[in-house]
Amino acid sequence: MKAAQLVEPGKITIQETPIPSPKPGEVLIRTSVAGLCGSDHSVYHGKFDVPLPVIPGHEAIGTIVELGEGVTNVSVGQRVTIQPNFGCGVCPLCKSGHDNICPSKIRLGIDTNGVLAEYVTAPSRYVWALPADLPDEVAVFTEPLAVAVHGVNMLPPNKDDRVLVMGAGIVGLLALQVARISGAEITACDLEQTRLDLAEKLGASRTLGERDALDAFHNTFDVIYDTSGSPAAFELALQLAAPGGKIVIFSLPSQEASLNIQTIVRKELQIKGSMIYTDEFPQAIEILQKGQIDTELMVSDRLPLSEVQKGLDNFALPRRIKILVEI
Repeated sequence: MKAAQLVEPGKITIQETPIPSPKPGEVLIRTSVAGLCGSDHSVYHGKFDVPLPVIPGHEAIGTIVELGEGVTNVSVGQRVTIQPNFGCGVCPLCKSGHDNICPSKIRLGIDTNGVLAEYVTAPSRYVWALPADLPDEVAVFTEPLAVAVHGVNMLPPNKDDRVLVMGAGIVGLLALQVARISGAEITACDLEQTRLDLAEKLGASRTLGERDALDAFHNTFDVIYDTSGSPAAFELALQLAAPGGKIVIFSLPSQEASLNIQTIVRKELQIKGSMIYTDEFPQAIEILQKGQIDTELMVSDRLPLSEVQKGLDNFALPRRIKILVEI
């Protein structure tokens, strides 16, 4: 099979590799479309400790072509997406439904070969069947949408809440649209005007550059979803939150943030961290099937597998939100 292999940081080669065989409890999937994500960009640039060479990628749509021993929950011929973080299934966290923070979880495309190849294997319990009327190029948003749904569900907005989404990358734009389903008014905040323009097209009623936010909107927002990964943005969120407000932090910042405990206590803020997802894939698929998310506007590039390196080299450009790879 053809596969995009990361052989060293910053270098991907397209190689012919053996088709993997599904182990007991696994399925073999013929991939059709994959999505590139910020973590793929980090893997590509050597920011994760990965076993090289490795096939990166974790967002994909495909068709099951073979079942491993003991698989009964899915069938050959089903079109599926993969929930690409595999909990051990036996630790207390997994048993309590928190496999997203399992200390032994296997991350597709990081700890094991991922989806930027013609075939990939995955545990059948982490594979979700897709409706026939959901196109591949829409269904491929299931994984990042599940990230957004998980965070919004943690502290959901009410219809009359004033909501701020900090960061207008893919997760921020999806969180914006998920929160908007509640009927709440959404403000988007980012440093890049091209992303703010897109946020407006996707339903934000107001957009702000971070520098102009504090003076005009101090103590304003009932719910804040911080998807930026910026310590400065989180510190700003504490100031922008209304008394009694709620803040959900989606991203892992590259540096430590200072925490103003007095502000948190005096304003009685609720603050939660949101780590990927647990059981949100069915809800994400339902949202996509209902057309409640505009995916087309977020697709900035469509590339063949042979141009994956080009896509990752240019990933950080502000206009690039979601790159799809046709396999």
